[in-house]
Amino acid sequence: MAEPKVKLALVVDDSPVQCEILSKLLQEEGYKVFTANDGARGVSAYINYQPDLVLMDINMPIMNGYEAARKIKSLSQKNSLCPLIFITSLDTEQAFIDSIDAGGDGILVRPFSPDVFKAKIKSIQRINDLYGQIKQLQLIQQKDAELAEQLMADVLESRNFGLDKIGMIKKPADLFSGDIHLSSLSPNGDVHVMLGDFTGHGLRASIGAIPLAETFSSMTKKGFSLAEIISQINQQLYHLLPRDLFLAASFVSISNHDQTACIFNAGLPDTYLFDEQGVIKHQIPSSHPPMGVLPRLLDDHVSTIVRLSLTDTLVLISDGIIEARNVTGEMFGTCRFENAAKQGIIQSNICDEVLVTINDFCQEMPQEDDISLIEIPCDFGQQTFALNEQESKVDIFSTSVSPPSKVTAAWQWELTLTGERLSQVNPIPMAMNQIQAMEGHAQHWQNVFTILTELYINALDHGVLKLNSQLKNSPDGFSQYFVERDHRLKTLNEGYLSLLLSYFPLQSGGRLNIVIKDSGNGFDVDKVRAQFLTSKDINNQLSGRGIQLVEQLSESLIYQENGTFAEVTYLWHV
Repeated sequence: MAEPKVKLALVVDDSPVQCEILSKLLQEEGYKVFTANDGARGVSAYINYQPDLVLMDINMPIMNGYEAARKIKSLSQKNSLCPLIFITSLDTEQAFIDSIDAGGDGILVRPFSPDVFKAKIKSIQRINDLYGQIKQLQLIQQKDAELAEQLMADVLESRNFGLDKIGMIKKPADLFSGDIHLSSLSPNGDVHVMLGDFTGHGLRASIGAIPLAETFSSMTKKGFSLAEIISQINQQLYHLLPRDLFLAASFVSISNHDQTACIFNAGLPDTYLFDEQGVIKHQIPSSHPPMGVLPRLLDDHVSTIVRLSLTDTLVLISDGIIEARNVTGEMFGTCRFENAAKQGIIQSNICDEVLVTINDFCQEMPQEDDISLIEIPCDFGQQTFALNEQESKVDIFSTSVSPPSKVTAAWQWELTLTGERLSQVNPIPMAMNQIQAMEGHAQHWQNVFTILTELYINALDHGVLKLNSQLKNSPDGFSQYFVERDHRLKTLNEGYLSLLLSYFPLQSGGRLNIVIKDSGNGFDVDKVRAQFLTSKDINNQLSGRGIQLVEQLSESLIYQENGTFAEVTYLWHV
């Protein structure tokens, strides 16, 4: 067992006799004692020996006891309580007040008996021991908190996608950050990104982080749309968090197939889209209360859809950047951020430039709030869906042979949605859950997800909702297309869409037959066919690209009944 630590005491008095008397009494209480004959030497002795107790005379040459006590207390704040008792012959109220103001923890007025002195020492030592125990508990709690923070960070960061491409600033104001950075890859190749800022900062502000990350990641990987994920997160946080705790967040879904970004800002500073020169192309302000404030999203909520160039950059920020203050109380503000971001884009390092600019502005001011930024290059996760010249001329509307009618499917799954249910239910994640529940997880299911998504969107948008895809061929028309789509979905009360999956096992793989039927008027298959065969710029054409993608991924694609019936055969080998 370790030997008990020897307690150290420092006696500061200009009288050698008093030093000797006090030293003897302290030695009887188990202290090793050092002495000094003036305040200046007392301060030096404290620095050298770091004693557990200081006895201080008041009236001394060179430096009096009050001044010496203030210096000692300023030195001991970072390490220990170091009780300091004034020993004086001044029996006045002012002497008592001045002693406390100077940092004294007690006062003894001469003359006093040895028993009274020892009782005072025991009392002050009891307080010092209690302080030491508290400090030890704080140290243990600090280590536990650091471990918990590391585990939480590992859980959240391990789920994020593309950390080698997405730039991030994450500078917490406390051990636990109330800001959360999430990114995940959808099965169809879309990248979902979220920057969230819980109310306040510290441990309390981070209690919703793990369930939020789980919902965001799992729903994205199952193929739910960004709108469905946002709605679910809002409901989850509303029921999970106390009423005074909520999440300001900005959500982004980047589709490299459509070269678009869907942005929903709920309570954060503006989300920015910069071009390669740092010019602001779009600035998307908050359009909804933070997540968890309302039991469900507002009925008139809309997301902003913007067209992307591969050289553009999306930037999400928390209010900790805008509201960072310098020594005069001035805020960093949006103008400084925009200028720093522009310089960062030109220098190809937004995160470093913004962080350096903030630090230069704030200098030594304590950080009041978590500082966060997410930088997303718009060529991130780019997937090439274009066909080469020969492939682009393939007759994608030709008939093909389906599995023979006498061959029985191993299983079938069917779902029909009508009227309002078409605006409330996304059948694609349900279909994918069915496939994976029956056949297990596999990499090739990503292709099936993409095929199902393209067929479903085509049937819903152009069949049931009767939207004209030509709108998407201009920037203004593109936004108009999604606004009109949202409006028609909310007022939808008729029509239907049915989906049928049939699975046929093969000796070294399998075949999945997908049939989707809608209640729309269909489209001119021959006209679209001629358009693909004659177009010289298919790859840059937005409308109709989904059909190309489905044909590229599948064994066959058949349109019947004037385009209201689509049948796809998907084949894979293992």
